[in-house]
Amino acid sequence: MAKIKVRRINREELPGAAILRDAVAADLAAFPSNRGILDLDMDIDPNLRHLLAHDPDGFFTAYQGEETLGFAAAQVRSRQWILSELWVLPQHQGHGAGDALLSRVLAYGERSGAREFLAIVPTEPGIQATLFGHGFEPLTPVYLFSMSDEVAARLASTLIRLLPGKDVTNDLLSLRGQADLDRIDRVTRNITRDADHQFWLKERQLRAAFVRQGERIAAYAYGGRDQVGPVAGSTQEAAISALGWGITAAIDAGPSGDLELRVPAHFRPAVEVLLDSGAQLRATLLLYGKGLSLSFDRCTFGPICLP
Repeated sequence: MAKIKVRRINREELPGAAILRDAVAADLAAFPSNRGILDLDMDIDPNLRHLLAHDPDGFFTAYQGEETLGFAAAQVRSRQWILSELWVLPQHQGHGAGDALLSRVLAYGERSGAREFLAIVPTEPGIQATLFGHGFEPLTPVYLFSMSDEVAARLASTLIRLLPGKDVTNDLLSLRGQADLDRIDRVTRNITRDADHQFWLKERQLRAAFVRQGERIAAYAYGGRDQVGPVAGSTQEAAISALGWGITAAIDAGPSGDLELRVPAHFRPAVEVLLDSGAQLRATLLLYGKGLSLSFDRCTFGPICLP
């Protein structure tokens, strides 16, 4: 049997990699229901296009002979490596392809100077065993909530009254307020991510809001037609209020279906208000880390590939 090999993916191969990802993820509750449709003419996930533009050395495919086995990608923000994708086709799982892919994306992170490593993955035994084998430890569950427009509107109207906030989309587009974004990102995630913020604002056309606590900007939130989050705050109270602003922005954009939010279990007040509001707990993912000392108790995530 031919040896499993791993190589870099170029831009022209991204549609095929996305189709592989979508085919594997289609049966997992933690991923969007529109995945798994095998259509080369479909628009490629803009998050993947963004990651390839800024992290081109972090995209890899595993193959054996002429057959593609799987796909992986990672990003580096400041000195933190974040696993964006790790998928192996079902018929090839358990034979070393996932381990080979993870080894290559970790090597990419180490060459890029990463000192912290983070992965949010489905509760699938194979990928968890692979992460364990590379020194990762489970840090917290991440809950995927969904809610109807009606439930979301009631919840948002309550949360935005907790602290004063305002839409700052135009300010951020003109680069005013970037220092506040950077400060909050460092406090909550130990990273800065200017390119991601510009992507959410310009290409994804999300709305952004700041929440003030006392005299200081204490939280930010994003929301749009297909996305709520990320949300981050220097305090839990500010982050919960900002969550209301993110939900409001998503409602105003006219969502394509139920709103989805991804909330770390350590952000317990947010989990409680979502459950109390009638939001549905749809799936659980697991956040793994290596070299991380963060509590993830004042933030919610955006898409799993760009949390």
